[in-house]
Amino acid sequence: MKQHYPAPDDCPVCNSSLYIRELACHDCGTRVKGSFESRKNPFEMDVELFDFIKVFIFAEGSIKQSEKILNCSYPKVKNLLKKAKAALGYTEDRTSATGFVIDQLDQGKIDVETALKKLNHG
Repeated sequence: MKQHYPAPDDCPVCNSSLYIRELACHDCGTRVKGSFESRKNPFEMDVELFDFIKVFIFAEGSIKQSEKILNCSYPKVKNLLKKAKAALGYTEDRTSATGFVIDQLDQGKIDVETALKKLNHG
């Protein structure tokens, strides 16, 4: 059996998106010609990010399990999760009280302990 390689997403000459022109069955040799889009990554996002989403779903949303499967750290998983949310069009609501505390933490106005106290006690 021939070795299969992942199809490139972009044209190596002009960097435009590529489309699939022909599909073939490995068993019977049937061929279908036309203009097809890849269904493996419908969100047109980075392959690493799409693979992370698949792992995260497989791990049923468990960050710890995702860490084990991906063999990476907690901050790496959290960063990938944040990027995945953004790629899917979800943004953090920074208008809520929680968002305000996170903004303060991001800006260095409060430390982690203070942020946790504010989040846990309102």
